[in-house]
Amino acid sequence: MTTDIITTNGSDAYTSIAVVGTGGYGELFLRALKQCGYFVKIRAVTRAPEATETVKLERLKQLRALDIEVLEYSDVTAGSFSTAFAGIDTVVSAVGVAGLPSQIPMIDGAIVAGVKWFIPSEYGVAHYSSTWMPFKGPLAAKGEVLDYLVGTAKPKGLAYTALYTGLALDYLDPHGIGLKLSKRRATLVGRGGTLATFTCAADVVQVLVSIVQRPSEMQNRIIRYAGSTNKMCDLIKVVTGGNCGKNVKIVCIDEARAKFCELARQQDMKAFQVYGRLLIEEGLAQINLRREPLDNALFPDIKPESATDTLARLIKLADAGNEMFKGGQIIQRSHTTSSVTDGVGEICKQEPAPATATGKSRA
Repeated sequence: MTTDIITTNGSDAYTSIAVVGTGGYGELFLRALKQCGYFVKIRAVTRAPEATETVKLERLKQLRALDIEVLEYSDVTAGSFSTAFAGIDTVVSAVGVAGLPSQIPMIDGAIVAGVKWFIPSEYGVAHYSSTWMPFKGPLAAKGEVLDYLVGTAKPKGLAYTALYTGLALDYLDPHGIGLKLSKRRATLVGRGGTLATFTCAADVVQVLVSIVQRPSEMQNRIIRYAGSTNKMCDLIKVVTGGNCGKNVKIVCIDEARAKFCELARQQDMKAFQVYGRLLIEEGLAQINLRREPLDNALFPDIKPESATDTLARLIKLADAGNEMFKGGQIIQRSHTTSSVTDGVGEICKQEPAPATATGKSRA
């Protein structure tokens, strides 16, 4: 079964797309967009690599081999991005947490280049204000970027869509939120009774690929998609096999807050792990914390994998010595031996809109 594009006129068929970022989700999006067969032009926009960045250089080589255009930039300015986005309808940002502020000049460059639609790097959790943190958390830039899109970019003709999918256990390192799979142990901040949203990486990719083929339906809105909603205490039971006694270390909230502040002052990246555990316990990892409706019904062909099934799959891989989650290592879905992007084309594939005499696509 395929998902039909919903359009109102020929201008709604956006067949040229650029993805900013080629690591992590960026690479997955690019490969899936190529596989789906809809887009006439696919461009990877990335920071120019150093000669010593052999992994990135090889990744760019592989993308070019897939007939994906690779355009490199050296300056994070509106001018650089406007050049990078020339001739592009849709821009998808896949920058990491550290790069979230760079999306402001990215958006300005998109406006200058005449881009029609911008999707910021919101995958994961939305930014909700914390009552526990005495200052803005690392995700505060998400809210600032979305405000800029709505208040500044949209009036200038640039549509937006924000996508929230919660935590991807097979994309992030589960150890970072206290789940030590190979040791069957866990660290829990607080009591673990608040709800959090989880969506595996393959399902995040499928949702994104479906969204970018349906502009008139998906523009100027926030999309919330959940693979499942779970409590940390329930996920810990899966990891420990129900042995939640000596296999679980309990850390009180005040102790975790103090540790986060200490690590943050030292600019230690481990601070983000502690922040993540605090965020989950406070309930801020639930993408519809304020009772916002979920949008799963917009994607009926995607059958999401639950967080408990994802954990069971990852535990098997950990037992086999394949616990490779750091650095954006993506682990295969449990019911298939294919890669994370295989099958996305079958779910989301659309025929490119035929070109008119003027060279523009029409529905």
